Amino acid sequence: MGAGTPSRHAGGEDLISNLPSEILSAIISRLATDEASRTAVLSTRWRDAWRGTPLRLDDLELPAPSSAPLAPPTAAPWAARADAVTRVLASHPGPVALFRLSRTTLRARVPAAEAWFRDLATAKPAREVSLLCAPEWCHLALADPLLASPALETLVLGECRFSDAGAAAASAARLTELTLTHTVLSEAALRSVLSGCPALRSVVLKHVQGPRRIRVVSCRCLVLFAVWQYKHLEELTVEDAPRLERLLGDVHLGADITVVGAPKLAIFGYISVDYGNAFIHHREFADQEKKVGKGLCAPIHGVKILAISAMFSSKKDMEKMMGLLKCFPFLETLHVQKSRLSADKDIGSRFYQEVDPIWCVMNHLKSVRLESKKVGRNMLEFARFLLANAQVLQTLRIQSAMSNDPEWVAEQQSLLRQCHIASMEAKMLFQGIKLVQAKGFSIESVNALPDPFDSNIDIMGC
Repeated sequence: MGAGTPSRHAGGEDLISNLPSEILSAIISRLATDEASRTAVLSTRWRDAWRGTPLRLDDLELPAPSSAPLAPPTAAPWAARADAVTRVLASHPGPVALFRLSRTTLRARVPAAEAWFRDLATAKPAREVSLLCAPEWCHLALADPLLASPALETLVLGECRFSDAGAAAASAARLTELTLTHTVLSEAALRSVLSGCPALRSVVLKHVQGPRRIRVVSCRCLVLFAVWQYKHLEELTVEDAPRLERLLGDVHLGADITVVGAPKLAIFGYISVDYGNAFIHHREFADQEKKVGKGLCAPIHGVKILAISAMFSSKKDMEKMMGLLKCFPFLETLHVQKSRLSADKDIGSRFYQEVDPIWCVMNHLKSVRLESKKVGRNMLEFARFLLANAQVLQTLRIQSAMSNDPEWVAEQQSLLRQCHIASMEAKMLFQGIKLVQAKGFSIESVNALPDPFDSNIDIMGC
């Protein structure tokens, strides 16, 4: 159906307009934003149906700024779309099913954006709010009202800010998904947001500015917590998270990590042993804690997938890694990426000969992926150690730019086969380095994978 031409039979009667209101609403809810709004000009009944249908406002579905029918002739191109958003939102009584902006700049329209946030929180309560615009477009609009929205379920914000007072009043009881990118807030504000939204299941922080210490305490519904591109974070503490399954980050964290009371944690990483220390606790095993480097480590039985960044040429780093592996007795999949800081200094094979037995390596480790642009003798020594001790190993993959050389690959496979191999099923694979696909990169989509560290996207390089 064209939005501007009601369907009629040969007698001229408008059959579509005679449909029940519920069906008209269903039709409108499936139209693009501009098409849905144009149905309001068809008749009073269509206008009432549009106003009675929760609004879907997606700026990708709005006309291009130059063709916006009601745009003032003097409006700058960068302001026309923001003004169109204001008009659409003002013309609909709410509620709002979706409010998504990805190409609307708030330049000189910050007061208007803050008025949107107030409407979306109370007068026209929104279920999903997503600001996916480029960082330079959002200009730190104050988003406090959204934290107290009773209807909000999904909040994705970029380049906005929260005040301490606004965060302290956070009470979005239905909010389950929170993603903050280039968002400015204090440590106290972040704690208030996490404690004031008890239904949170997914929290993703990207390029967040402000907190040097993050404390996630008593988030009892939390399943996923992820921190990306957060160079100045010093400490990350998770306490009393009984449903937490994934704790994800990247090599840029460089933080001391403490995990207490996360019995369902199954996927963990990247742990950067060359930057900070991981302090991993589990209340059930508090009396079994053992010293590992500078950190404390007690077994976490649920972790099946672990990712580590380390310098293979650093004896100190490799000692930390061996200590960490002892914390995960039922680990099945291990990813190790060579640190970008790594220098090629030979630590020798004797180091591995003196390593105490590691339960997960001997009895549960099935898949290992080692990644480095250039494979040195230290990485190969670690590979030999795994092959000699991992009794149920199925796959050992080495990803490197050097894998493009067939002669080098054949030579390394021959050398590795000459070593003792504990598992009869072990396969050795040499693959090319991951492609960095920054365009369209979505942490959320990567996190949804069964193994977020095993994809064709270099999550640490984006």
